Amino acid sequence: MSSKLEECKTTRVILVRHGQSTYNSLGLYQGCSDESVLTELGYSDARKTGDFLKGVKFDVMYTSSLKRAQQTAREILGVVAPQVSPEIIFVSDLLKETNLPAWQGLAFQYVKQNFPQEYSNWKQRPHEFCMNPPPPSLQGKGEQNSLPEIDKHSSPLLLGEGLGERFYPAIDLYNRINKFWQQVLPHYIGKTLLLVVHGGTNRALISTALGINPDRYHCIQQSNCGISVLAFPDGTLKSGRLETMNLTSHVGENLPKLQEGGKGLRLLLVPSGASSEQVNNLVEQLKEVNILLCLSDTLNDSYTLAQELIKHHPETADLRVVQDLLEWQRMIVNKPIISNNLVTALVIAKEEIIQTLISKVIGINLDNKNRLQVKQRTISIIQYPDSLHPPILQGMNISIGQKHLVIGDLYPSFCCSYE
Repeated sequence: MSSKLEECKTTRVILVRHGQSTYNSLGLYQGCSDESVLTELGYSDARKTGDFLKGVKFDVMYTSSLKRAQQTAREILGVVAPQVSPEIIFVSDLLKETNLPAWQGLAFQYVKQNFPQEYSNWKQRPHEFCMNPPPPSLQGKGEQNSLPEIDKHSSPLLLGEGLGERFYPAIDLYNRINKFWQQVLPHYIGKTLLLVVHGGTNRALISTALGINPDRYHCIQQSNCGISVLAFPDGTLKSGRLETMNLTSHVGENLPKLQEGGKGLRLLLVPSGASSEQVNNLVEQLKEVNILLCLSDTLNDSYTLAQELIKHHPETADLRVVQDLLEWQRMIVNKPIISNNLVTALVIAKEEIIQTLISKVIGINLDNKNRLQVKQRTISIIQYPDSLHPPILQGMNISIGQKHLVIGDLYPSFCCSYE
């Protein structure tokens, strides 16, 4: 009875990143530009997301003031509750994307090649990265070919000469999101909120809910139409926990797309303890994945589970780790295996080990690792691209075979509360 009462008090927030946009398809920085709108694929995936969310009862919807997020929110609502007017969706400027005024409309490769030091600073020290708004002559330019030649050693865009105060994009974003939580959470205790926003915004929403600093901004992946779920058991920000992160199977990606060129080491983390019969979906999910290594501890249930999960992979090296898996984990974190190609390793470990590994990647104090609700019969994924990029949590508690999103410990089929 007490668990049911606690469940009723829990505030849940479902996060959805917008569908593919025109700037996404062109490989351009978006920032707070409102020129980027959904592509046909973006609209299609938004509708698929709405279908996947049909089983969830939500009480309120929020989106940002940028078109691509609002377009996605309307498509989702049109599937979940077609009888409801989009006018009920709350729009907030606080939920806009990370503001990168000097780069919006520029191609990723253009920035990487022409501003290598600034690009490196943004990737490795986002909490210290600063820039300034571009001069009026460069504002509103869409693609790199329309821009004049920029001196990468003395660009006023990044050095701020005569352009006013310096601006810290990551810090600004996290401050906005903290303000959003302060304004919204107290009004919806025990309710379920749906937020349809942006990749950077979702990173900040997850981070501020878990006490993660802006220096780990790039360590959390958010795919187009990816779904994440936060829970607040007592309705306050300090109680935040992560139940699911970056589900993409509903848009045809069983595992989230690889980042940074698809290279390096990818760990597929599966909690031990499940029986062979309980992991049929995972077996199918991993069938087409090229798994080089399978690591498990010496416990019989871990080894049996490992054998079941790699039964379609006769070429996989199956290793039983004799030493403490936590020690093995420290070795991976401190000296990750880096490759110009992709090396995928399947790891069967206790939930505590998986929580610890994820905590180290995204910067959660180990005393708070239980705020990561690692679940049986799911996969969590970490990618270590190379020595120049931080490790990335690609997804947590990923599973397939669900027609609709399941949240918390409840498995009924809900109807939308909008009537």
